[in-house]
Amino acid sequence: MKFTAKIFLLIVSLLALGLLVAGCGGSGGEGGEEQNKAGQTSFSLATAGTGGTYYPMGGGVSSVVQDATNYEIAVETSGGSAENLRLIEAGETELAWANASEIYWAWNGEEFFKGQELKSFRVVNFGWNAIFHWAVHKGSNINSFADLKGKKVGIGPQGSGSAIFGETYFRAIGMWDKVQPMYLPPDDQATSFKDKKIDVFGYFSRVPMASLMDIAAVTDIKLLDPTIEGAQANFSQKYPFYTKTVIPKGSYSGQDQDVSMYNNPVYLVVRKDISDQVVYDLLTAIYSDKGQERLKQTNKAAEDMTLENALQGMEEMGVPLHPGAIKFFEEKGLEIPQELIEG
Repeated sequence: MKFTAKIFLLIVSLLALGLLVAGCGGSGGEGGEEQNKAGQTSFSLATAGTGGTYYPMGGGVSSVVQDATNYEIAVETSGGSAENLRLIEAGETELAWANASEIYWAWNGEEFFKGQELKSFRVVNFGWNAIFHWAVHKGSNINSFADLKGKKVGIGPQGSGSAIFGETYFRAIGMWDKVQPMYLPPDDQATSFKDKKIDVFGYFSRVPMASLMDIAAVTDIKLLDPTIEGAQANFSQKYPFYTKTVIPKGSYSGQDQDVSMYNNPVYLVVRKDISDQVVYDLLTAIYSDKGQERLKQTNKAAEDMTLENALQGMEEMGVPLHPGAIKFFEEKGLEIPQELIEG
C-alpha cells in the first residue's frame, strides 16, 4: 500500500510538472506569435483593377519600399476603395488605397457603410487626386446625362469607390432607376466600350487614365461634364468630398477643350496594429528623393504625393492618423491637427 501510494504521488507530480511545462510552452508560443507580429516584414497592399491608378501606384510604392527596407509588399488587385477598407477590417490585408468618401463613411458608419462602423484602419498619407471620367462615343447622340436614359453605363466593379460614386451621382440627379449600371473594372469596360456593348465608360483615375487612353487610341471619344446636372442637384454641397475639377484639353486624343469633372482624393491606409516603425519606414522610403523620383517614373499620380501635400484633406475626414505617420511628419516639421491624434 505504501509503495502504491508512493507511485501514485509520483505520477501526480509528473502530471503536474508536465502541465506546468506545457503551460510555459504555450505562453512562450503566444509570446512568439506576438513577437512575430511586431516584427512582421511581409505585407499585402490592396489596390483595385489593373486599368486605373491604384494598381500601378501600388506597384510603385511596393518597389520603392522593398528597395529601401527589408519589407516585402505583395500588390493585390481588388474591387477597389470600399472593398479595401472591408479587407482591412477583416484582417485580409495590411495596407490599401481608399478614397476620402469611403474613408469617412466607413469610419462613421454612414451611406454605403450604414450600421458598419469600420475602426481597424488608420490613415497614413495623401496619395493623389482621383477624377471620375465619363466618356461616350463621339458619334453618339449623347450630349448630357439626361440622354443616358436606358443606356448601359460602366461605373466600376461592385465594392469600388467608382461604383459608389456612380450610384451616388445618378441617385442625386434622379437618374439611377433610368440607366443600366454595368459593374465592370476599367479594362473590361474598355473592351466592352470599344465593342459598343456599353454606351458609357465611367471610372476614377488620375489623368491620364491608361484604359481611356487605350480607348481613345482606336475610337473617337467625347467626355461628358457631370457638373452641370450636379450643380442643379447641389451635389458638391451634399457630398463635399466630391470636389469640382477639370480635365485639361489635350489629355486624351481628340479632346479639344477643358472638361469639368468631380474629384475624390485617394489616401494610403493601414491596419491600426501595424507597428509604428513599419509605417515610419514606409514614409521614409516614399518621401526620400530616390523614392519620389521612382514613383513619378511609375505614374503621373505621384506628382501629387509630395511631403507638402501629405496631410491634405485629412482634417475634414476626421479619421486618426497612424502614430508612425505622426512621428514621421512631426520630424519633418509638419503640424498635425489635434483631431488626427488619438488619445
